[in-house]
Amino acid sequence: MSTEARTEARTEAHKDAIRRLYKGLEGGDVDLADELFTADFVTSEGLHQNVTGPQGFKDAIRGVHSAYTDPRFEILDMVGEGDEVMVRWRMRATHTGELMGVPATGRQVSTEAFALFRFTGDRISERHAVVDRLGLLQQVRAD
Repeated sequence: MSTEARTEARTEAHKDAIRRLYKGLEGGDVDLADELFTADFVTSEGLHQNVTGPQGFKDAIRGVHSAYTDPRFEILDMVGEGDEVMVRWRMRATHTGELMGVPATGRQVSTEAFALFRFTGDRISERHAVVDRLGLLQQVRAD
């Protein structure tokens, strides 16, 4: 196999890992973090900027499921190059728990984000994201 073919295969494997991650997020599969993240994983993004390692991501998954019932993630775009995968996604869910200081409303909400994942080997070592939290907050605080 040529170097180019190996690189392409590795990038596709990284994309598959990201797809698995979002499916796991939907179902609340916290154990998936042990498979997908490096021990020194870090993220830089708003509410999750202090998330480190698989355990930190497990806590973040639990946080998503404490604020929302039935979160569904749709990958709108995904681009991979080398050891990086960029994803644009949309989440739809029902707001059934406290979120950014707002008690449960029972409203259907939707938000979009961009996330850049960096891999070390076959595991995710970094995540940098921009999430439309203002738009989400406007939806749950709407009167």
